[in-house]
Amino acid sequence: MKAFRIGVRLLAVLLFLIGALSGAALFMAANWADVESILYGFPRYGNKSTFAMHCPLIITTGETGMVTFTFENDSDVLLRPTVRFQVSNPGPFRLISERLELQPGESRQLQIEVFPEDAVLSRYIFVKMFTFATYPIRQVEQTCGILLLDWPGVTGRQVVTMGVTLALLGMPLGLGLWIAFSRPLTGRALDAARAMGALTVSIWLGLLAVFLSWWLLGLVMMAVTILLAGVILASLIQTH
Repeated sequence: MKAFRIGVRLLAVLLFLIGALSGAALFMAANWADVESILYGFPRYGNKSTFAMHCPLIITTGETGMVTFTFENDSDVLLRPTVRFQVSNPGPFRLISERLELQPGESRQLQIEVFPEDAVLSRYIFVKMFTFATYPIRQVEQTCGILLLDWPGVTGRQVVTMGVTLALLGMPLGLGLWIAFSRPLTGRALDAARAMGALTVSIWLGLLAVFLSWWLLGLVMMAVTILLAGVILASLIQTH
């Protein structure tokens, strides 16, 4: 019975590690791409930020990515805004401009393609969107970073789906098995369970930050995740 309990606990650790590594790698890599996009050489105008642009987190070398931006006229006058996209490139930026005409309450979605050939720093594609002011709407801007993976045969969406699935299933399943087969749950086993629970929350928050483009929260969760990972590793080593 003791050998069985030890075996299940090792399985719990393995499942938790698979989920944690998948989730942490995904959100850290994607969040760092957004941070790099801010540090990249796009012009900065100090405009109001927006979250209306959506970029894929990852694309692979065998596909193109689609960036979307939704402009909504929430004023009571006709608007004719100009929207401009800048896309990273080993040479000069690619520039894409679109002139819109929107009635009050109308919205329009723009789409642009990004390609593996747009990658800089070996593995990132950066996009900046900004609109020129048109009364009564202020200028807005947003940047995003896309991670490029040289993984032929799969798509970025498949990579993201797999990483999120492993994170959402592996960590709680591993934690549940650890709690169930570490009774009485005291001492270092209890400390490990608490740290595993905290790490689960931090990685899930990191993933949420990435999907909502909250890169600052993502940075905080990166630091918290690294700290908790060290605590868990130390606890698990001492427990065994």
